[in-house]
Amino acid sequence: MSTEEKDIVVEDKQGMLSRFLEKTYLTVCHIDIAKNKYQNLSAVSFVSDMLPCEGDAKAGLEFFCREMVIDEYQARMREFVDLSTLDKRMKDDVFIFRDYFRKIKVAGGVSYADWARCTIMVDERNEDGTIASIFISMRTIMEEKQQERERMLAENKESMLSVLSSPYADVYAVSLKDGHTVNFRMNKAFQEKYGTSFAEGDFTTLLGIYVKNEVYEEDRVLFKPLLDMDNVREIFKKSNECVFDYRVFRNGQIWYFQCRAVTPEENKNRFVISFENIHKEVENRIKQEQTLKEAYAAAEAANKAKSEFLAHMSHDIRTPMNGIIGMTAIAAAHINDKERVQASLTKITEASKHLLSLINEVLDMSKIESGKLELIEEEFNLSDLVENLLVMTNPQIAEHGHSITVNVDGVVHENVIGDSLRIQKVFTNIMGNAIKYTPNGGSIRLDIYEKPCNQSKVGCYEFVFTDNGLGMSEEYLKTIFEPFSRYEDENTRNIQGTGLGMTISRNIVRCMGGDIAIKSKLGEGTSVSVVIYLKLQNSKELDSSRFVNLDILVADDDQMSMESCCDMLQEMGMKAEGVTSGRKALKRVIERHEEKRDFFACILDWKMPGMDGLETTRAIRAAVGPTVPIIIISAYDASDIEQDAIAAGATALISKPLFRSRLERTFGSILGDDVEADNASPLEQFCEMNYSGYRALLVEDNALNMEIATEILSSTGLEVDRAWNGSEAVDILRNCEDGYYDIIFMDIQMPVMNGYDATRAIRTIGRTYCKNVPIIAMTANAFAEDVQAAKTVGMNEHVAKPLDLKMLSKVMKKWILKN
Repeated sequence: MSTEEKDIVVEDKQGMLSRFLEKTYLTVCHIDIAKNKYQNLSAVSFVSDMLPCEGDAKAGLEFFCREMVIDEYQARMREFVDLSTLDKRMKDDVFIFRDYFRKIKVAGGVSYADWARCTIMVDERNEDGTIASIFISMRTIMEEKQQERERMLAENKESMLSVLSSPYADVYAVSLKDGHTVNFRMNKAFQEKYGTSFAEGDFTTLLGIYVKNEVYEEDRVLFKPLLDMDNVREIFKKSNECVFDYRVFRNGQIWYFQCRAVTPEENKNRFVISFENIHKEVENRIKQEQTLKEAYAAAEAANKAKSEFLAHMSHDIRTPMNGIIGMTAIAAAHINDKERVQASLTKITEASKHLLSLINEVLDMSKIESGKLELIEEEFNLSDLVENLLVMTNPQIAEHGHSITVNVDGVVHENVIGDSLRIQKVFTNIMGNAIKYTPNGGSIRLDIYEKPCNQSKVGCYEFVFTDNGLGMSEEYLKTIFEPFSRYEDENTRNIQGTGLGMTISRNIVRCMGGDIAIKSKLGEGTSVSVVIYLKLQNSKELDSSRFVNLDILVADDDQMSMESCCDMLQEMGMKAEGVTSGRKALKRVIERHEEKRDFFACILDWKMPGMDGLETTRAIRAAVGPTVPIIIISAYDASDIEQDAIAAGATALISKPLFRSRLERTFGSILGDDVEADNASPLEQFCEMNYSGYRALLVEDNALNMEIATEILSSTGLEVDRAWNGSEAVDILRNCEDGYYDIIFMDIQMPVMNGYDATRAIRTIGRTYCKNVPIIAMTANAFAEDVQAAKTVGMNEHVAKPLDLKMLSKVMKKWILKN
């Protein structure tokens, strides 16, 4: 109650009325309670337009509550103007008033105005003291509200400034005494939605409206303690602060907010409550928590995978080691039984190779995880690469009774530059999986494509390995590239492997700018596509002009292989005709012979149903004689059928896959070109070499390795001197005469002085001989970066341990005979 209103109380009734009418009241009514009548004594235009000058009091009051008070305050206003309870609520003739937010009806709807105050004053009482009549008035109080706001801000200056300086969107000051609430900051969206109805009012009323309309239903219970002022007072008796997070459902989306209520130290009769949008912070926190959860799960999975890996590796390593130790013992026990010893040594070799592959995979994975995987660039031929792959895997393919089909489609550039050893490793791993996970008697197919590439002097190649084996589940395909991942069920439990092959393979391929994609269906087989990018060599294009318009007949029961071969021949300028059986080939050869238009040559697949390539060759020779050259092609080692093919009348043999270069060499041979034949195995080649009269220096710190290398090198007649570390080797070279050693084989990891330092020292001795003498790295440091490091310090070649005799023979032939 204002001072002016208190002054009115002590005046006479007539004075009251006159003061009411003098003030800026919106309306003043007199109500006769007994008669239930009201009379409008004064009203502004918008009120008089809405409310008749006199009428039923209860109906008029209801109209007033409904039409002139916003919805959120109507219940409390009805309670305030209830005539039936007025005597109980008014103990004397003082004013009773409540603040509320009024509304004004205008054309087209409702327009919210400002705060108003409703005041009741007793006019007359009955003899028994009950109220007979009253005055009821309504007036604006915005000026008083502004003064109250400034006063509360002054009283709570320090605490309010600290809160207002924070990024809270909405801030209110609340009286703990009566719940009177004043807004100090309101966000724009909230203000547009509610107007100024939240600028001031009763705390529990305003908060109830907010909770009902804004707060996510599941979080409304968080506000329950604040919806009772008595409970709020108890909260602040125990603590100066109440903070909690909640959610707001707005525009179809959930937003995160924080409510913070604080009692200022300087004024315990009030508290400041604020509402902050913390959606970004919560989202970031949730993301961080999710990241931590994922990292934790990944770490758990990695630990589990590594534990399983160690368990598998323990078994996988012990298995070949047991074989090596056991077979060694058996050989020693039967030292005079040559066949038994030979069989034991063969098994020891196989077990050693398997153990070496396990060790290499673990080391490769270590390199990848440390980010030290490096690729080297060297010239190689795709035809040779694929041939080596088949040579290495054909024994396992034959052991399992698989059929192998290799198809080359559109490969124009065979001579490329890249890390052939790494590529070979990838292909060997994928082919090995196809062999292992395909039941005996299955089929494996390799399709090779050269695809369009928009990079200059770079070729894009796709190698697709397909099998009809066990296949994999969709769930396992999601983890197949994870380290130590192995697919296991009752069919694969006994198949050995580290679970690192595909991880290593994909990392290698991605380093080459390509990728690996896998499609598989459980019980139906798997298809693995490898796409790699390789630089093209600046090689001269072969002259194909002499092949133009030559008629060639191709017979292959595999339709795709036959068509691919025909396409390749046509790219070379030839006229190719294809058939899918030996009988059809024979028929066409006879028809063309009778027309006196013999084919220039026939290409026959060895294995065809009904009449195979050898039978067809014999039949053609019987029908038309020896004039038509016949080329037998085989997906297997051609040496297996070489004698039978020659006896049947074949002119030449080619192993699949049919690369263009092989066909060009073969047809060149038919046309009279000189072709160097080299069918000897690496072991036979090595044994046939004769280096008598040449001398080598072998630098090796390990006695067993020294003995093995000396034995192998000496078998060629090479005289071998020994040095047990790099320092000894340098001293020997300083003191020997020029040309004394024709070649030096240098280990890398040695005490006193390693191989790299020894090579640098030899190259800087100051003699032309020492600068030029061939130094070959012979080391277990077999990674691509090790090869590069050896060449960087001045070594000429790199031969990895265990020794590859084919590679060693090439190196010796190249560097010893060269000098």
